[in-house]
Amino acid sequence: MGKWLKRIIGFFVIAYLFLLLLILIILRYFGDEWWLSSLLLYGPRNLYWLPWLIFLPLTFLWNRKLILPVGISGFVLLFPILGFNIPFEKLLKGDQPAAFRVLTYNIQRWSVSALEFSELLDRLRPDFAAVQECAPSRWQLPSEWHIQRSQSTIVVSRYPIIRTEISHRKPDVNGLYCVIDTPNGLIGFCCVDLLTPRRALTKVLDPERILKFEEADGAQRKIEDRWKESEALSDWLKRFPGPKIIAGDFNLTIDSPIYRTYWSGYGNAFSQSGFGFGHTKYTKINIFKYHSRIDHVLTTPHFRAVNCFVGPDFGSDHLPLVADLVRN
Repeated sequence: MGKWLKRIIGFFVIAYLFLLLLILIILRYFGDEWWLSSLLLYGPRNLYWLPWLIFLPLTFLWNRKLILPVGISGFVLLFPILGFNIPFEKLLKGDQPAAFRVLTYNIQRWSVSALEFSELLDRLRPDFAAVQECAPSRWQLPSEWHIQRSQSTIVVSRYPIIRTEISHRKPDVNGLYCVIDTPNGLIGFCCVDLLTPRRALTKVLDPERILKFEEADGAQRKIEDRWKESEALSDWLKRFPGPKIIAGDFNLTIDSPIYRTYWSGYGNAFSQSGFGFGHTKYTKINIFKYHSRIDHVLTTPHFRAVNCFVGPDFGSDHLPLVADLVRN
């Protein structure tokens, strides 16, 4: 193989590594600051694998000096960009008995019936469940469950709910906070449903022109609304003392600047004890489908997650997220 061809491959391998590092910086520091960088944050990140899958065999066949930069590229892609999680503490300590099991599930309006959700409860046996986008007004569960509902947001508990507070994002509810009387004392449990980035991105996306730049200002205002909502809701939750569990559809990836500003102070159950990507939402564009991790179970330092996993598909565009917690 000619030296010039090896140099061309080497150039593209190094350029690809620097491109991944640039993407990582954009995701972490500019992702929810600007509509164009938000396309990277909430777009199909699995596409970044395509060059790597080409470069890997090329380096083994023709230029093994490039194995190191290709390996670094794979590491940057797999872990910080795609978010593959390895729960080292759980692997070292092994399985531990949980005090509580928490479930959060966005059921996408009519996509999951009350009967199907009851089946999910029987299968996963949570102590608390946070349900978002529950459209039907008559959505009955078995009588042994304690249920609190505000519009399309529902909290389901095995234990009595003794007090409820509601946070509004007019005209909708974005936080339903319940104080639950458990055998381990009173626990605050909040079901969260935050604004979707789709409202900003669809303003500038167009099937024919790809991007509608004249709508950029409107998209930017939608992004600012998401910052304001997280700030207001996180401040609202600080009013409630004691142990808290916050679960729901945050519509935020953990590398989002909004998430890191307002929510990273809580323990993230999947980050602590989940294995893999933890994808809970799929997005379909024509025949193309990609996944993201935007549903979370967060806790105050009173709790620690010992297990967290994605549950079975019941027809929604989200998957249920389950977390097993212990008291610290």
